[in-house]
Amino acid sequence: MKLGPLVALVLCAATASAGRLDWTGSAACGTCHPAELAAWQATPHASTRTRFTERPPSKCLGCHATGEAPAGPAIAVEVGCEACHGAGAAYSPDDIMRDRPVALAVGLADLSTPKARTALCMSCHARQTRERAFDPGAPVHPVRK
Repeated sequence: MKLGPLVALVLCAATASAGRLDWTGSAACGTCHPAELAAWQATPHASTRTRFTERPPSKCLGCHATGEAPAGPAIAVEVGCEACHGAGAAYSPDDIMRDRPVALAVGLADLSTPKARTALCMSCHARQTRERAFDPGAPVHPVRK
C-alpha cells in the first residue's frame, strides 16, 4: 500500500518531535532485521550500560543512550538502532519501511552516504576517548547480504 503525499505530510507533522511512545527499542527492530540486531549486539554500542555502575548523568546520555537526551528522556542506556536511525514507531510498520521515501519522511534517518554516516558518528566520536583511533568508515553492524 502506497501512502499519498498528504497522508505522509500529516504523519511527518505528527512525528516532528519524538516522545516516549515513538521509540520502539532495538529488540523490536530485530524482529524484521535479526542479522543486523545480532551483529549490533556484538558491538560496544550494545554494551554501553555495562560501562556505568549506575545511571549516567543526563549530559552523558546524549551519546551513551537512545532517546532525546540530554534535552529529553533517554529510552535506553545503549546506543541502540534508533540512536542512529531515528525513533522508529512511525516508520517501522512493514508497508512504510518498504516505501523508502515515506519512511524517510516520517523519521527514518538517511544514512545512505558515507558523508551522512560520518557526520552522525562524529557527533559523538569527535574527540578521542578510546585507546585506538575511531574509524568513521568502519561498519557499525557489518552484515553480509
